[in-house]
Amino acid sequence: MKRSEIFARIIILLLIAVIACCAKPKVVQEPIIVPPEKIEKLPEVSRPFLVPEVDRYALGCVLPLSGPYAELGNKALDAILLSAGMFDEKNKSLWKVIVQDSRGLPQETKTAIEHLANTKNVIAIIAVTGTAEALEAAREAEKTRVPLILITSKEGVSLGSEYVFQHFLTPTQQVRAVVSYAINDMNCAMFSALYPDDDYGQEMIKIFREEVARLGGKVERVIPYGKKQTDFTSEINKLTNNQVAVAKKSAAKKTEVPKRIEVNFEALFIPDSYRRVQLIASQLAFYDVRGVKLLGTSLWNSPYLLKKGAQYLEGAVFVDSFFPYAFYRETNDFIDIYYTAYGRDPENIEALAYDTAGIIFNTIETKGIQTRQELVSSLMGTENYHGATGTVSFGYDRVAHKTPFILQIKNGKLEQMK
Repeated sequence: MKRSEIFARIIILLLIAVIACCAKPKVVQEPIIVPPEKIEKLPEVSRPFLVPEVDRYALGCVLPLSGPYAELGNKALDAILLSAGMFDEKNKSLWKVIVQDSRGLPQETKTAIEHLANTKNVIAIIAVTGTAEALEAAREAEKTRVPLILITSKEGVSLGSEYVFQHFLTPTQQVRAVVSYAINDMNCAMFSALYPDDDYGQEMIKIFREEVARLGGKVERVIPYGKKQTDFTSEINKLTNNQVAVAKKSAAKKTEVPKRIEVNFEALFIPDSYRRVQLIASQLAFYDVRGVKLLGTSLWNSPYLLKKGAQYLEGAVFVDSFFPYAFYRETNDFIDIYYTAYGRDPENIEALAYDTAGIIFNTIETKGIQTRQELVSSLMGTENYHGATGTVSFGYDRVAHKTPFILQIKNGKLEQMK
């Protein structure tokens, strides 16, 4: 071997040795649990990998206790306190519920979560939010690495976040349930819809079209109306392929007795409030559009739904996450203890908040949870938790998979169908 070749090989070996010595193994930095007072003294660059020492018995709550949604927030708080056993005189509760008022504002929500996570050192947070605050809450929970269960209708709020869960019967779940029931149990195949021309209505109609098509049905007509509208003559005319206008002309000329209006669909979907549904149902009856099954969402569910014009809603079906007269033992037990504590019947928000807190408390107690990361992992494994709102499981997307209550109006009363 030539001297030059030997020298070249020596140089290559030396280079490999130098590179091997300088290279550092890649290490994934795990969160380090330290007292909060020490975190404050550390530079910002070090903080992302540090989490405070948490109090496993401290639950944070971010609720709109003032502002336009104060009633909602205070009802949720009542239910969470009840779930924590604050009224159990025999067994003193170990749980601490630490509450922050969000006032229903995004910035206030964000500040409240940061305060509960880093100053109060809670093990988890429950937040009741609208769609505007939900994303801010999710971002802050991910940043501070605190498990957050959101009670919100905002779709997709838990996506891309390890620490964020959602406990709500989402718009997709609602539409999927009511369409499935209409096709499989009511034998409907042809659908139409009247919907409010706003963000909510447009979202629901998009989901509605997709679900009907997925299950093999067909959507004939989809007709929007104004958010403040009270007269639906024009929309019903479009819905019936101009039959209302023809009937009006016949009635004006008195040439013949107006015929009953026939339509080429079997079910009509109306994703709107109970007030609007009452108006639409009565006007459909006025124009003699009968034999159509009405379908709706949780917005229908109100104590006032059947106070006026119940006869026009006979046979209508809608879905919700809670029904106080359900045939579930857990629901009946919840109704009893809630009424005993507060002297009133609970509604959806109380039932959802009660179950959300119950899921957290049950997970911490049964699994011996000590850290936030342990809680996140255990919540992901929640399957068939039996609560006031039915069974709850968390899927891969950290959204609660719930058993919807299928409610039908029969003889002027609500009955649970499924």
